Amino acid sequence: MAIQSSKVIFRREETGAGTDKRTVPAKTPTSAPKIIAHRYVEVSMTGDNWSTRFLGSELKIQFEVPFDSDTLPNESVVRIFNLGKVSLGRIGKGMGMTIQAGYVGNYGVLTRGKITNIRSYREGPDRITEIKMLEGQDVSAKKAEKSITFQKNVKGDVILRKIVQLLGLRLVELKLTKNVVYKKGYVVSGNLVNHLITVARDCGATPHYRRGGLVIRSLKEPTSEMCLLSEGTGLIGSPEGFAEEGAKGYRAISLLQHKITPGVMVQFQSRTSNGQYRVRKGKHLSDGANEFKTEIEVV
Repeated sequence: MAIQSSKVIFRREETGAGTDKRTVPAKTPTSAPKIIAHRYVEVSMTGDNWSTRFLGSELKIQFEVPFDSDTLPNESVVRIFNLGKVSLGRIGKGMGMTIQAGYVGNYGVLTRGKITNIRSYREGPDRITEIKMLEGQDVSAKKAEKSITFQKNVKGDVILRKIVQLLGLRLVELKLTKNVVYKKGYVVSGNLVNHLITVARDCGATPHYRRGGLVIRSLKEPTSEMCLLSEGTGLIGSPEGFAEEGAKGYRAISLLQHKITPGVMVQFQSRTSNGQYRVRKGKHLSDGANEFKTEIEVV
């Protein structure tokens, strides 16, 4: 099956991060660095009676957003510098949070989920608000309230959609390698996630999260997106080979590319690799100043 190429091209920053030599007074709170004005960072939060967004062009924002191919939701961390007392007082556990990043005119959602922890502390002249967020929802312990019996010859996709509904998850993609027919029917009882994993595996798929939404598809089958990574499109250094945990591939670092998620195909053009590989895990990172990158592991 042909893979449609959706190349994400980035211009190298000749006068970007690391070139600003201005001295900041020791007791001056950190503001949003002007050297990253072309980058875009947005953290939005929504509660029952309040919603807002914080922009990297107005506040210094750091983040670490991991992504992988397993069923457990990932925890992301955001740090916002010198947040106003009114805004800080309105942020609470359980609120929805979405992290978007990229470049002006080319940015997108990195992840979304629920706030699980908030703490505020001082670091020199700055007051830092650290917010932890769980991607999607943690439903690992959720059980069926009563047994559900599916009739004979029920198909796998029917069972999976019902389980997802019971879990209260947002399903963004369901693509099965084979839609298994359960000739004797199927009974769902007890832990719902265990049944989700079992039926998905029977159908040649694996449940995992993508940008906060649930995806059920084969990890061996790439998505339709492809990212070209070369020195001219954001690749930092050369990919380094690895062989561990029964897998063999490369680790690489690039300027932040929001479209990279598990299953996306990456085409390297470098000294060490010039092939096409599938992303299995990684993370998006920003220190709010110089660092604005995506680390990936491909197989």
